Amino acid sequence: MFESLMEEVQKLKTDKMIILIGLIIPVLVNLMIGWELSKGVIDHIPMAIVDYDNSKLSREVIGYFSDNNTFTLAYRVEDENKLQSLLDTSKVKVGMIIPKNFSEDVIGLRSPSILMLYDGSHMSITSVAKAKASEILLSIRVGASIKQLEGRLNMNEEEAYHTAMPINFENRTLYNPSKNFNYFMTPGYGTIICQTGIGLTAVLCIDFIRQGKKRKSNLGYTLGKTLFYGLLGSISFIMNVLVQIYLFKLPFRGSLGVAMLLSIMLAFAIASMSIAVSTWISNRVIAIVVIGLLLIPNSIMAGYTWPVISMLPFYQKVSHIIPFYHYGDNIRNLFLKGELENLGGDIYYLLFFIISMLVIALMGNYKYYLSKVKGGVENDIAS
Repeated sequence: MFESLMEEVQKLKTDKMIILIGLIIPVLVNLMIGWELSKGVIDHIPMAIVDYDNSKLSREVIGYFSDNNTFTLAYRVEDENKLQSLLDTSKVKVGMIIPKNFSEDVIGLRSPSILMLYDGSHMSITSVAKAKASEILLSIRVGASIKQLEGRLNMNEEEAYHTAMPINFENRTLYNPSKNFNYFMTPGYGTIICQTGIGLTAVLCIDFIRQGKKRKSNLGYTLGKTLFYGLLGSISFIMNVLVQIYLFKLPFRGSLGVAMLLSIMLAFAIASMSIAVSTWISNRVIAIVVIGLLLIPNSIMAGYTWPVISMLPFYQKVSHIIPFYHYGDNIRNLFLKGELENLGGDIYYLLFFIISMLVIALMGNYKYYLSKVKGGVENDIAS
């Protein structure tokens, strides 16, 4: 095992791509993502408005939107066709149409409707815009109802408020009250980038497995490779976590030791899987493609961006097999909640996965050894 480990260490002297792809590039990309998402929230969404009423009340409604940082009033157009054109060409992401006689209908208690249009091609923007617009319009509606009740029924402000709002709803968002995308996305995304780098470098040790050197132990050789790339991956993953905590100041409410343990376990799971692929697939290009297909879709397949509970039953079962499934939500919960639901179960699964991949790698090594022996026998017979 030590000989196999030192073989990879010596390789660093001549092949700097291991450090570049496995460590430097993932760290740089994580820095770029951290800075890119540093604002954390989506704001200044371009908006266009058609105001057919052009009354004092309609201008007040427009003012509520233009004064809110979520929106930027980019265009005021004359009709719906021009508004539709702006949405079609992505010059705006939100449109609002205030109907004619809007102010009169409000005064006459005829409940006029303001039409909101959202560009559904970008769901993140649409979600934020719709939530904020609904909040603004609800405030306007309640305010208008209170004024009507005060004016028509001579109620005082408190009576009018309780009549207009017979039921009070209180909303409280826990753990990420600012709805910061950086807090939600970055912890797991950084690891996905790192694990891809480790997988692509580890699978390239195929050349060393196929070179036909005499080895004392297939187990020791496989463990040495896994140890080297597992340690390299651990450094990459832990650096990713530390950068997010201390450089980008993401809130971290859990145990740093637990985060490091999870990172190390995942690193060795990825390393062992890559070694297993490299023992069974002799073609470098195909091996890289296979490990890429296994690792790159992790954020979706493992439920980090799209929740597992919303997947088809088959995909829900498949997601549990993926090592990142047992890391992604855990690391995000360590950042935002500080508590983990099933840490022991996830650690045991990652350990089981590592052992399974090592067995598969040993089988691949043994298969290669048998093919070499068979080839040598055939050559002896032929000679």
